Amino acid sequence: MLFTTETLLSQDSWWKEKKYKTEEKQRKFNNCKKVLVDISDGLMYSNVNYLIPHFQNEVYLSIQNNEKGYYNREQSSYIIESFFTTYPVSSFKWKNSSRSERYAFALGKYKYKKGGFINTFTISVSLKYIDDLWQIDQIIVN
Repeated sequence: MLFTTETLLSQDSWWKEKKYKTEEKQRKFNNCKKVLVDISDGLMYSNVNYLIPHFQNEVYLSIQNNEKGYYNREQSSYIIESFFTTYPVSSFKWKNSSRSERYAFALGKYKYKKGGFINTFTISVSLKYIDDLWQIDQIIVN
């Protein structure tokens, strides 16, 4: 049996599929899901390059209350790479999400190994719909 990424993702419980009145709206929210999947892949593979294309010019970051504030793309990339180095991922999975015309939000669990133990962070990501693109507005790690 052959599974494509799209088939598997459509079964994810974190994204509630909806029917939209127009194809344009359907495409808009399919793009939103794709951005969240890219972010998930970036977190799962500790690869900030999955996230960078979706950064706004400034992104609000709150990483374990150590790094907190608005950062440009380059600074955001550096901070997230540092997070990946400090907390090597064991697994990442979105738990739930919501979306509206201009905003989207997803909440997930980031498991990492430190000192021989598996620990968990909750990661929330907010997206904003700007110029026909879903862009990362903020990332919060607790």
